[in-house]
Amino acid sequence: MRKNRIRRLFILLIFSLCTQLNAKSSVIDSVSEKRAEEIDRAFNEILDKHKINTAGIGIIKNGELIWQNQYGFQQTGVPATSKTLFNVGSITKTITAETILRLASKGLLSLSEPMGEFWLDPDLEGSPYLDDLTARTAITHTSGFMNWRFYSDDYKLKFISEPGTKFGYSGEGFEYLAKYAAKKLKTPFDTLVNQTIFAPLGITNAAIKVEKANFPRIAKPLDHEGKFYGYYCHPQGYCNKENDISAAGNMVITVEDYAMFLISSMRGEGLTEKLKQERDTIQSVQVNQQEIDCSKAPEAQCPTRLGYGLGWNIAQLNDDKLIGHRGSDWSVVSMAYYYQNSKDGLIVFFNAPNKAGIAGMVDALKVLDPDSPEIHGYQLRLARTNE
Repeated sequence: MRKNRIRRLFILLIFSLCTQLNAKSSVIDSVSEKRAEEIDRAFNEILDKHKINTAGIGIIKNGELIWQNQYGFQQTGVPATSKTLFNVGSITKTITAETILRLASKGLLSLSEPMGEFWLDPDLEGSPYLDDLTARTAITHTSGFMNWRFYSDDYKLKFISEPGTKFGYSGEGFEYLAKYAAKKLKTPFDTLVNQTIFAPLGITNAAIKVEKANFPRIAKPLDHEGKFYGYYCHPQGYCNKENDISAAGNMVITVEDYAMFLISSMRGEGLTEKLKQERDTIQSVQVNQQEIDCSKAPEAQCPTRLGYGLGWNIAQLNDDKLIGHRGSDWSVVSMAYYYQNSKDGLIVFFNAPNKAGIAGMVDALKVLDPDSPEIHGYQLRLARTNE
């Protein structure tokens, strides 16, 4: 009996050790002086290899920003610094989401009321789905809208599915959300952001509207041939105008100020406990485990599900969650996230042609967080750009 018991204990010990050895880490390495030198060397090589114009990096340990650096140029001949503003694309949605959630936590907004009672886009006049279009459906990407109305044949906003019934990533949903909040509270949305997020946190290096005064500090967007089309401009000729507001993209911000916001958000500041729990739990499933292919990077953690909580992307891991968001445009590849358990996080902002930025992000993650489940997604995107 005693020998059998010892044998069972031995087997359990071996099994436990093997499990620990095979487990992937949800902890990001700290940054010693030597590690900082290694990161600097690696990122100078990444920028040169992929022709990335500008990069901003931040590393968070246990809920604190412990290290940041910038690489490349802010303007022609002007090196990037900690004051460089990066266009972060769709990461803007995290600011919008937290603004809505903090206002809802104060009882000033409701996630469940029809937004059409306060804002009705003319394109949706007479739709039978207006009562189902709520802030909750918009913030969980179940609004029923396509990503952007200009993808439709007639360039009009329309429902392609009934709100609340299926996942569909939508910038239009977030723009609608901002207009609803502004109309209900009779306050411009950028003012709501400033009052709810920026001012309370002491964030002074950020803007969600176009302000020409910021242009000299914005990392200059250049295409793969080095051509500059203008700030807030697209190669096809369209430019946002002074004072244009976007709740879904185009925020400019420094690494340090975004880190300040990210840390505040991971702490749940300004939220009721109920909304914090809902925000950090998948509300709409984007990809189930059987659809996730992790074969190209077996060394990295493989999510069991991918989806959205209330405004934030969530990768469900075996015993943890990765919470954050990505941004992507013709000259933007950005990413920010944190692990729920360790409160370790990562910020990577690239001002680069899209394909170059995606390739650079794969290499960046392998340097900064080689176990990151985000590696799988960026490798998949890179493969698609090479098809």
